Amino acid sequence: MMKKLTALILALGMVLSLCACGGEAGTPDSQDGETDSGLVDVPTSGQNVVQTAVPLIAGEQLGTWEKLGLNVTRTHYVSGPPQLEANPSGDWDIGWIGAPAAITGVLTYNMKVISLSGYDYSNKAFCRADSPLAKAAEGPISETLGTAEDWKGLTILVGKGTVCDADLMFMLERLGLTEEDVNIVNSDVDKGYQAFISGSADVYFSTGTYTPMLEENPDYVCCHTMGGMDAAMAGNIIAEADYLAENEDTVVKYLAGALEILLWLGDEANQEQGAEWFSQVMLEDFGTETTVEAALASEKMTEFRDLSFYEDLCKVQENGLTGMQNEFAKFFDIQVAIGSRDAADRDAVIAAVDCSYLEKAIELYKSTHSDQ
Repeated sequence: MMKKLTALILALGMVLSLCACGGEAGTPDSQDGETDSGLVDVPTSGQNVVQTAVPLIAGEQLGTWEKLGLNVTRTHYVSGPPQLEANPSGDWDIGWIGAPAAITGVLTYNMKVISLSGYDYSNKAFCRADSPLAKAAEGPISETLGTAEDWKGLTILVGKGTVCDADLMFMLERLGLTEEDVNIVNSDVDKGYQAFISGSADVYFSTGTYTPMLEENPDYVCCHTMGGMDAAMAGNIIAEADYLAENEDTVVKYLAGALEILLWLGDEANQEQGAEWFSQVMLEDFGTETTVEAALASEKMTEFRDLSFYEDLCKVQENGLTGMQNEFAKFFDIQVAIGSRDAADRDAVIAAVDCSYLEKAIELYKSTHSDQ
């Protein structure tokens, strides 16, 4: 698939991870409409976490969307806020994004949530092996070392407005603390990693390939996991409401392709291939090296669900909401609990979760995979 590539410049010569990158991985040649080949252009976006980047790369390598008549081009952003800001100018039409940014998309950019990606369990925090926190026993939170007293006054590296930030705020709330009780240094996950291994801060909130890299280093100890709070969040597929209304057939085909890719990634036999493709694309597109081993380790920390999960997302449950509305409501409620969102917006957020496109995509997928 033809694409224009924009070089990515990263400060400090950092190693690009699955969880963060700046710049663009692909720039669409044109906006929506048919190309010379008869394919419909669909500029799409993601970040470099397994949830929101590897599916785009795998779909490109497998030719999944092309077989459905779509010319899908990809653009990668360092985080959700700049990704959302690029949508009104037409840089992308369908995006893969984290839950906190998806909520912002709904409330600020007229977005709808139309499907989910994998659940990320790579969100963890690390301290130095010789620190008091590393020597503390597990406290009141499962898989979190120490108590409120152990965490008070610590300097913490985390990217504000990210899933890692939500993880930190939720942990502090569970410990009975607020952000005023610790020293938070706002830093993208890649820059934060470089600062942390260079000696800055007491704790670093990690995700993506940086997590297995730190786990394998005896100088650092995992002091917290988001999964231990039963708060892992899925990646989300979003699009602007007017675009959805005007391009239903294209969106259904796109989601059918996305479903095929997610199910493919859920097969452990395919995950090493996905990691190899990611590593290759990072080197060819950006000139940066991410080892296959690190990519694969991060990929295995993402839980991809089966077809029945997506079917259940479309079903109305006892409370009158669909499975996907209830699932996204959990993400929103975490944001309310940590003070990042107003509970008064809950109904508006839930109303923006639209299963109709996914439901039709599942039927399309089944019709083209009846032999499986």
